[in-house]
Amino acid sequence: MIDFGFDFTGRHVVVTGGTRGVGLATAQAFVAAGAEVSVTGTKVLPSLYDADLSRFSFHQLQLSNSDAIDGFLERIDHVDVLVNAAAARLPGSIDQHEREFVAHSARHGFVGPVRLTNKLRHRISSSASGGGGSVIHTGASRRWLELTHSPVEAEAELIAQTRRAGATWGRLGARVNAVLDVPPPAVTPPAHQQVHMSGGSVLTRRRQQLNAAAQDVASVVMFLASSGATAITGQTIHVTGPRAGRL
Repeated sequence: MIDFGFDFTGRHVVVTGGTRGVGLATAQAFVAAGAEVSVTGTKVLPSLYDADLSRFSFHQLQLSNSDAIDGFLERIDHVDVLVNAAAARLPGSIDQHEREFVAHSARHGFVGPVRLTNKLRHRISSSASGGGGSVIHTGASRRWLELTHSPVEAEAELIAQTRRAGATWGRLGARVNAVLDVPPPAVTPPAHQQVHMSGGSVLTRRRQQLNAAAQDVASVVMFLASSGATAITGQTIHVTGPRAGRL
């Protein structure tokens, strides 16, 4: 449960990928703080998801399709906060050539979270909420870049994009930041937990350090969207936490 006294009454928050994981935890937190929340998912109906989405306004959205993005924009009005939490899930029916085309388009911002964010720039920068409008990327935005980059390169590119957008949008009265979960490092156990095989190799049981949980990420997203973070833009915050398995 997230309870830091945030009040988003009267604000419209859009959470892409708000049907599961970080997106769902974030959408639930904003609703609890009084916001009107719209979530997106790739399925046709909200009833097809395991989570209860009745507290949100649900919209089907394929971020890999530019026409679908434009259609979604026609169905919503003002937006105060945009949280990009929809991972890159390409339709399984497309062939390799089309898949490469979509990946190339996402890299250059013709589809995916970059296109949606840029299309919403005017609405978000026009927000009358305290502290102005806000865009927050999550690890899902990084996965769109991983379509054409290595994980390390994708993260570096997202950090750079966030920094540039933060400077540009700041002149318009809006903020752009990112919240990324930290992957767990591989940890080699001490010698007494290692099993030596007859061939000379060593079989070990790795002690897994846990990723940041969905609620840990959501709490930072809430702060960055609040009036308390008015002076923060262009920043990327890495979150690690003890609760795993909820992402």
